[in-house]
Amino acid sequence: MHPILGGRMGDASMIDLSASVELADVTATEALGARIGRALRAGDLVALDGPLGSGKTCLVRGIAQGMGIDPALVTSPSFILMQRYGEGPIGLVHMDAWRMRSEQELVDLGLDEIMAARRDVVAVEWPNKVASALPTRLVRITIAIGTQDTRTARVDDQRERGGVRGD
Repeated sequence: MHPILGGRMGDASMIDLSASVELADVTATEALGARIGRALRAGDLVALDGPLGSGKTCLVRGIAQGMGIDPALVTSPSFILMQRYGEGPIGLVHMDAWRMRSEQELVDLGLDEIMAARRDVVAVEWPNKVASALPTRLVRITIAIGTQDTRTARVDDQRERGGVRGD
């Protein structure tokens, strides 16, 4: 079975997370995040795109849960720009580029050093605002709002094949 849609989890380095998933509510969004969180490894970056209120931070709460981090700690980092969660060997760094004026602000926050250290998973909301500063090997998740407040998450795992920088 596909790791996003259900089934056994194997070696995270071998799992392609790519899928399109309908999300009926917050519970489904957090459950998807938890499944993704279980498959991520230190050094991975997740780029979360979608309109305001689409569930990006909710998905990060699920990722935290899947990584064994208390999801109640996760809040939107819009005003502080970056927050790190987790005391264990692998943490979760949550960044929000909504208020950033350039890619340099992401660099100034230390993204390159965080990625080079390979001890955290990094989740970046509003990645299109800082696209050229992001690595090409990432998991891109786009959440679209449909009719009656349903959501669709499109997950594109570019960790193994890489993407185009700034894509």
